[in-house]
Amino acid sequence: MDENYIEQLKRQDQIAFRQLVTEYQSYFLTMAYKFTNNYSDAEDLSQEIFIKVYNSLPRFKGHSKLSTWLYKIAMNTCLDWKRKTKINLHSIIHVLDKSVEDMRNKHTTEEIIVYKENQQIIHKAVFGLKDKYKSIVILYHFNQLSYKEISYIMDIPIKTVETRLYRARKQIKDKLIEQGIGGEIIEIQRV
Repeated sequence: MDENYIEQLKRQDQIAFRQLVTEYQSYFLTMAYKFTNNYSDAEDLSQEIFIKVYNSLPRFKGHSKLSTWLYKIAMNTCLDWKRKTKINLHSIIHVLDKSVEDMRNKHTTEEIIVYKENQQIIHKAVFGLKDKYKSIVILYHFNQLSYKEISYIMDIPIKTVETRLYRARKQIKDKLIEQGIGGEIIEIQRV
């Protein structure tokens, strides 16, 4: 990353910050949605993440990659929100991935319906995990971060990241088997 860009961010330069928002907006919104399970709440939480990032930028020391540091702030903000907010699982509104729209042109209506149902079951399985497992699944599978980056963000050893990811996958796999989802979805891969 360009040192000049980082210095602009640390000085809270508005143009540089807008560029940062553009680059990370979808990542933070997705992460927030995985915690809130509600699009409106996710938008609010995403805004809160950016406010915390903006206020914290002058303190960025450069000991890690900027992206890793940003994900740490985002994850901590989501975990704080989760601790403060009680979720009623019976009132969950499911908003599916953009990929459903892409499928409309390539697949039959029946395939799309099955895909949507499977996505809802997978999302509910991830949403139902304990925070210590859910956080790692979100960071690894949805944000494509490495074990080392997750270790830094979560402030846990790499071995603990590996163990928690293994346990989370097993729990998700068990829930999917319980729901009768076929083998092609059972192998939890990065999305």
